[in-house]
Amino acid sequence: MAASEGFLLCFLLWIVTLTAGREFTVTCVNSEECVLPCHFDSDGKGARIMWYKKKAVVSCTRYGNTDFVIGHNSPSDLYLGRTGLYADQVLQGNATLLLRDVTPHDQGKYFCITMTAPRTDESSVISLVIKAPVRDVDMGLTADNLTCGARGIYPAPTLTWSTDPPTKLQGLQNSTRTQKNLQGFYDIHSSLRIMGKDTANLTYICSVSSDASKRTAILKRQASILALPGGGVMIPCSFPHSVVRSFNLTWRFGRAQTVLSLNVTSRSPLLKVWEQWKDHVPDGHRASGGLRLQNLLLRHQGSYTCEVSTAEETYITQTDVVFPGDGQDLTHVYVAVICVLIYLLLLSYGTLAILGFKFRRVDRARIQAERRNAELVNLSQADGGVEIQQ
Repeated sequence: MAASEGFLLCFLLWIVTLTAGREFTVTCVNSEECVLPCHFDSDGKGARIMWYKKKAVVSCTRYGNTDFVIGHNSPSDLYLGRTGLYADQVLQGNATLLLRDVTPHDQGKYFCITMTAPRTDESSVISLVIKAPVRDVDMGLTADNLTCGARGIYPAPTLTWSTDPPTKLQGLQNSTRTQKNLQGFYDIHSSLRIMGKDTANLTYICSVSSDASKRTAILKRQASILALPGGGVMIPCSFPHSVVRSFNLTWRFGRAQTVLSLNVTSRSPLLKVWEQWKDHVPDGHRASGGLRLQNLLLRHQGSYTCEVSTAEETYITQTDVVFPGDGQDLTHVYVAVICVLIYLLLLSYGTLAILGFKFRRVDRARIQAERRNAELVNLSQADGGVEIQQ
């Protein structure tokens, strides 16, 4: 057994020496199927196809009449159930390997060894490169702490912060860390502590890039909206007008609870409202213009996030919906309302009193005038009586 393994290693070293400078590179995306091409001169009768990576057997399969082959090499556990060949094309000279669910651990040189009676050839040497592009950037704001991160990236990514309007990020303390997970991918996470009033109204931009892939998240915080239990509210969503043809929109309450989602493509938009929110989202609601809620409950107080994703960017708008407060604070509001009503009532009574006073003055003046007129009439009548006696 040891002798056969030694022979195999010597054979592979000989193959590598002969093929130096003849290898070529194949680049594949993680978690997808990768095609490693290999072609050989076939007699159409029988062939043994072997794929190796270093000392590990990737695939070893016989096709047709292979009486000339002695022994069999089983594939490594790392590749069990993940490989395949075009079985109906092997005897035609196609030994291309299909490698499924690739990860960064699969990177390296692969050797395709073909055996046909009576010859053995190295038919292909492939340098496999795995890439995991930046697909999603997660960004959020809690109090004065802004976070940004992305997962499952290869090769190692970089993360940068910027603002709109531009600033030198003075007063902003950031901390970024990158770590490699068990699958060989990189996760990156950064936090930005917002310090000072000058940074409170900025739009924050986080960009994550790796190799040729890049994705940007843009977060804008809106002013809080005041609402009352049992009432309704309209929460705005901010994104460029150029984003009109194809995008995904998601409204979330808090960090995890989804309210609704909207998928806009060249076809008709697809809107989905989560079950627990159906009584609070009006029928016929157009989510792209903002989120309209009705029949609000106390538990609906909190942070709402609108996330609009395109092929390269994610636009995030965060808005807090606040109620006047708990029961005690709400009592103060009711007291204030009652005080306003009392003031209005007093004002009304005062107005009526003033009008009544004016009306009474007019009546007194009228009565006095009538009395004076009556006295003048009496005096006239008295004077007339004297003249008759004469």
